[in-house]
Amino acid sequence: MHRRVPTKRTFALGAIGLLTGAVAALAAPALADSGPRPRVAPVQALTLDFSGSAAPGADVYGSRGVVKDTTGAAIGDVQELCAKGLTDAAKDTAFCHGTVRIKDQGEIAYSAVLPLTDAVAAPDEHGFTGVAEGGTRDYEGITGEARFQPRGAGVYDLNFG
Repeated sequence: MHRRVPTKRTFALGAIGLLTGAVAALAAPALADSGPRPRVAPVQALTLDFSGSAAPGADVYGSRGVVKDTTGAAIGDVQELCAKGLTDAAKDTAFCHGTVRIKDQGEIAYSAVLPLTDAVAAPDEHGFTGVAEGGTRDYEGITGEARFQPRGAGVYDLNFG
């Protein structure tokens, strides 16, 4: 009877198995905990004032506005790009993406589907909800809802939450 002696191949396969297990064991904690999550600064209630922008009559339009705090003081700016799409004979919808920039704090990107009540792009008086897509600096990691409530022609109250 011959006793089988492990060969180089058997040793190589065993070594590969051990290395694979060791790498997985070391990588698992690193993948599971990539460090502390960024702390998102609380976002105050904001007002977006687009009243100085041209009326959105075209199918694709951009708007610029002023970001104000609850006292009415200008604290930043907002830029938005929208594309209108006809959803039915009575109502248009605008698909918008914008960025709110608050001085010395950072930026917040959002997307929203804006219901329009007529062809001249008047906003729906009931408001609408969009998505906070992310932010920079103090707002890094922000996600969730972006709630828009029309206050007047081209002016919206904006709350994140």
